[in-house]
Amino acid sequence: MITIQKHDVTNWLMIEYLAASHAVNEKLRLFERKYAQTWEAFSQELTASSDEDFTRWDDYIEWKAYIKTANDLATKMKEVKRGNFEIA
Repeated sequence: MITIQKHDVTNWLMIEYLAASHAVNEKLRLFERKYAQTWEAFSQELTASSDEDFTRWDDYIEWKAYIKTANDLATKMKEVKRGNFEIA
């Protein structure tokens, strides 16, 4: 039998979440560079426009999903740092 300490699992989870967070944040930066604006400005501009630009709408959906993923990862990292997880 192998014994694994909770702090080792914490470190492993943090490494996994940090790597995923880095990849997601890079995607968010790509969108900000592509449109030379923040998500908030892009979203407001797109939803206020009467023009149908499917490429921009596709980017809107993808950008929004990356923001949700980034927020979810941040929440998971906070919980792991607090030790709020169980090992099954």
